Amino acid sequence: MKYICCSNIQSGLRFEYNCIKLCCFMGTNTPDPLTIKKDYYGEKLNWSELISKIQEIRSGFKRGEIDSHCKGCFALREDDWDDNTKFKWIQIAHWSDCNCNCTYCYRVASEFVKPKKRYKLMPVIKELDKMGLLDYSGELAYSGGEPACLREFDDITNFFIKKGERNIMVHTNAIVPVKSVLNGLKTDTMSVTVSVDCGDREKFKQIKQIDAYKKVMNTLKRYVEAQGLNKKMVRSKYIIIPKVNDTKEDVNKWLDETERIGIQQVIIDFESDWLARNSKNIPSYIDDLYDYIVADIKRRGLDIQFYGVANQYRTIKGKDLDVGIGLHKGD
Repeated sequence: MKYICCSNIQSGLRFEYNCIKLCCFMGTNTPDPLTIKKDYYGEKLNWSELISKIQEIRSGFKRGEIDSHCKGCFALREDDWDDNTKFKWIQIAHWSDCNCNCTYCYRVASEFVKPKKRYKLMPVIKELDKMGLLDYSGELAYSGGEPACLREFDDITNFFIKKGERNIMVHTNAIVPVKSVLNGLKTDTMSVTVSVDCGDREKFKQIKQIDAYKKVMNTLKRYVEAQGLNKKMVRSKYIIIPKVNDTKEDVNKWLDETERIGIQQVIIDFESDWLARNSKNIPSYIDDLYDYIVADIKRRGLDIQFYGVANQYRTIKGKDLDVGIGLHKGD
């Protein structure tokens, strides 16, 4: 049936430290994505009940009723969606432990409430697999705390690799190299994204509040060298933080270092809270900087992708949304 929806609502599942959602993208009306299970800390799940709730959400979209949080989202598109109940886009963010302290991280926000308790996700993954509810032709993405701090990381990753998962996306700060990432990169199914956000030690300390720039560059170099046939599986991300790293000089330093260590694909994003506050009054110099970044990346012959907040910016500004949407690999 043809209607406006998105791949997250159709086949997405995101585990966070206190709930289960269908996506992590934020619409223009409210910052809360669709949540199908609140206050979740590893308890036994009634999947029939949750799937019924998801189907109710889908039915609304079939009737043309766009959920309030979804209105204005870049991910919406008209397509001939099927009624498959398998989960294809799995996002794992059920832990918040990290060895870094980025100024823009949700962990440093005043409203952040530390998890009541940790829970293991591997039993849930095995249950979903046993029920035949996982589709391994989509993507597994880690976007919680730091993978080097997640005890289940190797077990979950190896499970999906053995099941033939087509794409595994790892978000890491790369302060500590992870052995399973070094091995996974060789398979051409794993990609690694690191928010570097700068091109020198002092700026790194200002943004990350830790003196580890050299360690990150060394880890990224190892990851680049570990890649298999596909040499674009290690990505450096630049989150534009107004008044912090918002000059052409900042961007040039980052891109110079990116090329120096051999990275061939970069990702652009915006500091989410800033864009939410300034979506209706974005300074012209930010528009100019965005245009400069895109042009310079293309001039250098690098591939470019855009993440969720950057895509919201591009939606607001009517930018070139036909390229590098960075929603899901293969979408």
